[in-house]
Amino acid sequence: MAKRLLSPVFLLLLLLPAAVDAAVCVNKYVQHSGQNRLTLTLLTGQLTFDEAKQLAAAIGEGRKAPLEWQSADGKVIAKQFGELKVVRPMPSACDDKPSGVVVQAIFPTQNKPGDVLRMKLDDGLIVNFIAQKD
Repeated sequence: MAKRLLSPVFLLLLLLPAAVDAAVCVNKYVQHSGQNRLTLTLLTGQLTFDEAKQLAAAIGEGRKAPLEWQSADGKVIAKQFGELKVVRPMPSACDDKPSGVVVQAIFPTQNKPGDVLRMKLDDGLIVNFIAQKD
């Protein structure tokens, strides 16, 4: 009987580190549509709260390009319009980041993203976001 319990426990212990790593790096989005615009709330572990604030300030000052929603082949679907709002830090993180962030951006489009949203956040930083399911 102990042998039967050992096998599932051993399997769980093998899978646990992978599950923990997968749960830490999160890139999700929620969409809100209205009046010819799409508001996207993005949760990403690819930027810290401070990095997002710096990026928002640089976009606002015209030193950086606005966020770009891209197709799978890299063509621009829509560019961010107005302020990039940095909402709050989040405990999710990717790679070497200590934490993540929630940001909100408006796009002047009636297009709606699918299950995966490709977003250019900064030069050299393109992130695939997964639709947040309710």
